[in-house]
Amino acid sequence: MEIRVKLMGVLKDKTPPTGKLELSAGATVADALQALDVPGERVHVFTVNGSFERDRTKMLQPDDELSVIPPVGGG
Repeated sequence: MEIRVKLMGVLKDKTPPTGKLELSAGATVADALQALDVPGERVHVFTVNGSFERDRTKMLQPDDELSVIPPVGGG
């Protein structure tokens, strides 16, 4: 199945050139993060189809949009 991916901030360079990611059926948010080589500890906020999600075991569906927002630091 294919999902759409938006990576923000310092993760933006890991976005696939087409903005899409091919995953096997039944893949979860955690599977997508692994396929994108995004360390799980670096991600605390993500959305699926515009809705905030905390469950990394959430199964994704074809054409879902996964947005990943890394922590922001500053001072």
